[in-house]
Amino acid sequence: MSTPDTTWNELVDSHRMSVQGPNDAIPDHQPKAAVLGCADARVSPSIVFGQPAGALFEVRIAGNTASPTALASLDYAVGELGVELLIVLGHTGCGAVGAAAAGICDGHLAPVVEPICDVVRKNPGASVDELVTHSINATVNALTQHAGPTGTAAREGQLMIRGAVHDLLSGQLEPTDPQPNPEPAT
Repeated sequence: MSTPDTTWNELVDSHRMSVQGPNDAIPDHQPKAAVLGCADARVSPSIVFGQPAGALFEVRIAGNTASPTALASLDYAVGELGVELLIVLGHTGCGAVGAAAAGICDGHLAPVVEPICDVVRKNPGASVDELVTHSINATVNALTQHAGPTGTAAREGQLMIRGAVHDLLSGQLEPTDPQPNPEPAT
């Protein structure tokens, strides 16, 4: 049985084994895309997209919703780093979507699930995996309507926002087909 202490030691040892030696220079921070992904440990954007460290600006939150902190981070990626592609990455069997579908919309989970609960209310009878897709599309729309650099760049055609579902069983990636509303947020 693993304890937190043994897990920590295993992770540190694994890190030490993976480090090849010191770098001659700090790598540039010029990601080619940003990903707003779920915090689920099985859905690491760099692994899903087969990218090396530094290639993606990753923002992860349970349920991949556009929280104020996520929006601020993405605004930095778009406004300061010049990212031109933003991907909202969800996955099948999402626990945050499952919680919202079960009606858990308040308490300590409220900041994460409330946007998803709104999607659940608008799509009665939808399965959790259908709600995952609806939630991704709602997040794409929220990002497009955002008043900050992310939404402005999207509405001005300087930022492409795409949604995708990672199927945990098959490993496949399925793009979603959102119907974005380019109207600015009020």
